[in-house]
Amino acid sequence: MKQQLQQLLHWYNTLPGRDRWLVNVTAVLVILTLFYLIIWEPLHRGLENETIKDQSQQKTLQWMQQAAQQVKQLRRSGQASQRPLSSKPVTLVLEQSLMNAGLKPFVRKIESAGNNSARVKLDNISFDQMLIWLNTIATHNSLQVSSAAIERSDKPGLVNARLRFSRP
Repeated sequence: MKQQLQQLLHWYNTLPGRDRWLVNVTAVLVILTLFYLIIWEPLHRGLENETIKDQSQQKTLQWMQQAAQQVKQLRRSGQASQRPLSSKPVTLVLEQSLMNAGLKPFVRKIESAGNNSARVKLDNISFDQMLIWLNTIATHNSLQVSSAAIERSDKPGLVNARLRFSRP
């Protein structure tokens, strides 16, 4: 090994000045290329991957926080509506359950439709949230949907609904 290094130094020293300069420049380029390929690029790629993972986890965290709030609202609506509501007007029962479920912003209209029935119009409401609310109404408030007209909204997952509720 030592002999090979001495031969390499001897070869380098015997080169004319211009050739030595070219060897030096080539050596610097090779070292820079190796630095880029072995150190810089893997670090850069790893940092990019970690940034993407972090952004994905932030989105997941936001979704989970929103879902936790919805669960709390739904739990509150379930607990609040476990009291017997048969003596209350259907419109009042619907308003309270909508407010407890956090769906009041989606209500366009609530109107009485007789002694034990009411109509509700909802705009741009999440289909899933609406189904959960309908289940809560049926389970805890003894109200049934007697007719329903549900149409897709322009945005995915959202619907416009016209519902008629009645007390059995």
